[in-house]
Amino acid sequence: MKLECKNISKRYGSVVALNNADLTIESGEIRGLVGGNGSGKSTLSKILSGAAVLDEGEILIDNFPYKANSPREGKEKGIVMTAQELSLLRNLSVSYNINLCFLDEILGKSRFINKDYAEQRAIELLEMLNIKHILEMNINDISTNEQYLVEFAKALIQKPKILIVDEITSALYKNDVEIVKNVLFKLRDEGIIIIYISHRLNEIFEICDNVTVLRNGNTVGTFDVSNIDENELISYMSGREIKDVLVSEHLDEGSTPVILDTKDVPLNVHNKDTSVRLRVREKEFVGIAGLEGQGQKDFLRSLFAIDKPITLEYKGEVVTLNGPRDAVKNKFAFISGDREVEGTFKERSIAENAVAVSDLVLNSKIQEVDDLLKNSGVKYSNAKDLIISLSGGNQQKVVISRWTATKPNIILADDPTKGIDIQARRDVHETMRNMLESGSSVIMISSDDEELVETSKMMPMSRVVVFYEGTIVATLYGEDISLENISATSSGKY
Repeated sequence: MKLECKNISKRYGSVVALNNADLTIESGEIRGLVGGNGSGKSTLSKILSGAAVLDEGEILIDNFPYKANSPREGKEKGIVMTAQELSLLRNLSVSYNINLCFLDEILGKSRFINKDYAEQRAIELLEMLNIKHILEMNINDISTNEQYLVEFAKALIQKPKILIVDEITSALYKNDVEIVKNVLFKLRDEGIIIIYISHRLNEIFEICDNVTVLRNGNTVGTFDVSNIDENELISYMSGREIKDVLVSEHLDEGSTPVILDTKDVPLNVHNKDTSVRLRVREKEFVGIAGLEGQGQKDFLRSLFAIDKPITLEYKGEVVTLNGPRDAVKNKFAFISGDREVEGTFKERSIAENAVAVSDLVLNSKIQEVDDLLKNSGVKYSNAKDLIISLSGGNQQKVVISRWTATKPNIILADDPTKGIDIQARRDVHETMRNMLESGSSVIMISSDDEELVETSKMMPMSRVVVFYEGTIVATLYGEDISLENISATSSGKY
């Protein structure tokens, strides 16, 4: 099989999403598709899958013209996309969700869902993804990590000839990424064409055979991953030379006072009661590593009093936070990586989202809002546009600008760069470094160990703590902050 996209163009009003983009892939190849936010990756994927229709150009499959006016038509022709945003029905079971595209079959003549048939079809895929235990569970009752694997299984059950994988690993932990990677290798060996979209460039080099770069809707080029390095790839994506990771001069810890002592924060991990105490200095970056479900997210949410009040020592005084409102009053900020659910107000403007928790007033201080957005590196046309008009990376920058406007002392960041491109990620890191230098302290969870290693080098004072089964099992400083050490301690080897 051969897929050819020739001179593909797509416009949304005055915005050019694709401009004469080209892409050619043959059977048995995993092709990486990379580019910054707004580069055209998602638009090209939507056109291929039938979720959008091209304005100009042509698509050929084995030299025959191809056009899909809906995802259903795309699937009928063998093109399936697993999207970055979940499309699961949360009140139905895992097996039903996997089989939804075969609704007529699982309903049967009685028009009631045939539970046994649905489970029989799903179980082989769940075994392959090492999540057989969730077969009969509802989507509401499984982790976000498992939900993304179910989304992947939904695509696999359709036996695609061309599979588009869009950012599936952004919510997965390392062991599950390995499982997905092995499944993709198996599909490639069976002759499937795979288009792999990811902002995690290490995955592009590990998984893909070749990589195509898009920038501003144009195809920059296609490269063999063995003949290009990460900095070259980033340069093609951004259109400018990228220097190695910025390294900041480190502050002397002994001269820096402790701003936060969490005392013993109670946790329950795997039905085991534990507690965690963390002391954070002014202007300190504390990265939190660990496999999924080790208590780190509950710990961070506790510090913002999201689920219940918390008493801690803050700026030398014992303080009780009765809820997020109290946390905000005390100059705490909480940045969620789940911008769809916890980060953005979808029906509100960019400006309204930016000032949601600050003292800025939309009408009288619109210039201040513009300055705030620009300082956070947000790319936008008009602050009155809906936030959903922005790319994912720019939406997340708006969320971060919302909190920088409050001039926080403590920034709690839960996987804040999940699912955004490499340049947007660096912009977020730069913003955090600026906040540290202006006096804030940052506690940041990341599911990407490489990000923690890179970010710690940028910050004036940094360390990484590793969670395992509801406790901190390791604290890493300086050169000890490495992928090897994080991986070993995350697995309980300490």
